[in-house]
Amino acid sequence: MGTRNDKPGDDGPGLNRRQVLAAAGGAGLLSTAPTAATGMATKPSAAPQAPFDSLRDYVTAMAARGNVMRFDRVDQDRYEGTAIMYRLVDHFGIYRAPIVMFDEVKINGRWIKGPVVANQLRHVEAETLLFGLDPVPFDDTATWHRARRHLDAMLDANNGDYPQIPATEVPRDDAACKEVVLNGDDIDVTAFPFFRNNPGDSGRFINTTTVFTSDPETGLNIGTYRCELKGPRHIAVGSGEGQTGYTQFMAARERGEKTAPVTLIVGQEPMVWLVSGARIPNRIGKAPVDELAYAGGLRGRAVKVVRCDTNDFLVPAATEMVIEGTVSLEGFEPNGPYGEGSGYIGAPYQNAFTMTVERITHRRDPWITNDFTGVSRPLIEAPGAALTVAGLKRFMPSVTDYRYLDSVTYISVNKQKPGEALEIGKRLAQLIPVFKIVIMVDADVDLWKNSDRFMAFATRWQAHPASYVFEELPGMPLEPSAPERERTSKIVIDATRQWPEEGGPENYPEYSRALLEQHAPELFAQIDEKWGDAILQRHRR
Repeated sequence: MGTRNDKPGDDGPGLNRRQVLAAAGGAGLLSTAPTAATGMATKPSAAPQAPFDSLRDYVTAMAARGNVMRFDRVDQDRYEGTAIMYRLVDHFGIYRAPIVMFDEVKINGRWIKGPVVANQLRHVEAETLLFGLDPVPFDDTATWHRARRHLDAMLDANNGDYPQIPATEVPRDDAACKEVVLNGDDIDVTAFPFFRNNPGDSGRFINTTTVFTSDPETGLNIGTYRCELKGPRHIAVGSGEGQTGYTQFMAARERGEKTAPVTLIVGQEPMVWLVSGARIPNRIGKAPVDELAYAGGLRGRAVKVVRCDTNDFLVPAATEMVIEGTVSLEGFEPNGPYGEGSGYIGAPYQNAFTMTVERITHRRDPWITNDFTGVSRPLIEAPGAALTVAGLKRFMPSVTDYRYLDSVTYISVNKQKPGEALEIGKRLAQLIPVFKIVIMVDADVDLWKNSDRFMAFATRWQAHPASYVFEELPGMPLEPSAPERERTSKIVIDATRQWPEEGGPENYPEYSRALLEQHAPELFAQIDEKWGDAILQRHRR
């Protein structure tokens, strides 16, 4: 695998060995050339291709593109792994920070064999690679749009929803996740290299798991929840209010049940984790949803699954680890504090569910995954954005695009009447708790370009009258600035060109680049043809 030093597409200075070592306090950086031990290909053409049946295939494909860095002995008792991830983001930005692999980690004074893999669904090239598309060299925005065109076409062909391909069950002997079986006193989840990311966290967490739960009415649910290790067979499952897992557990409790089956998987193939972690699809009402079928539809091939040993859940057969058990429905326990996606230490969940582990099965020498929550960006964006836009268009036809960045939501619209953009923003702020800051922009603004978003905010917005403040609405449970949990003030900013009827100028000036493109539509393509290679070579340096 290649380092990211002077590689195509870097958006910051090259990261050298000395800088990484200084940032991490001495963690050793391995040679990033592929080795026989990892079996990783050196060229994209020789690497596994989408759809990826395992985490290992996907990481190998990313490594062949120079998007993986490996480190040998990482002391997580000193939080070296966390510091490495912060430093990589400092140098490469949140969209080009590589996947990291830690071959051996120190936890609670003991060195544990890995690898631990992190940041695996954050790199911009994953937006296309997962769908069998090539990234656009050196152009993150074009890469995003290539993925979006593919996903939009998929939605258009399927009446605004992603297609579904039901999972295919395979025999137990064909399932890599069954290679090693642990029962009874042999079970110790704390023996595996799950991380405590930050001294502010209450303990070690399994934070990349897909949690399998079920309900007679709503069917199977897979969700990504923070799960705190409390003992060798004790995990606090932090599915909070409003999440489907919590709703299903509480429904079972109301039926008088004392326990509920649950399965956690770790090191799952990337599309399953995407579906479980990014609300694809969104559930509406109580209608059953087969999320594994959606994962199959997105990847274009059925997910191969195998039945759990102690319950009836069907889990991806090539996953690295399967943790089976039950949760108690007779009480709760705390989970957290924990470093959240906001970048702040989130308050503890008081109503976490106590899980008792009954069996662990895993691959030989399993790859453990970790999420440095709040350090890098959320999971890849294009699938969720495409689905959201398709849904919004049904009720708000003027909407042209959507992007959610932390608590800032951008909505582009093809405005049809005065005041329309502000009214759409107000409706969305009232409907969706996580929409704290809603910025409305014109359809000519590319939401995937920082410069376009800033241009609209800086040059098309007037604080009065193109703003609206809600003093109190439902908000994110872990909003750091909220004086009351789950309640927050919100603002809607109309950064569209204000028409005269909205208080804008009689004659709005032309945007310079747009005027140039109108005057010579083929100009940029001609520049790329004539001088593109020279420009890209310069960018590489």
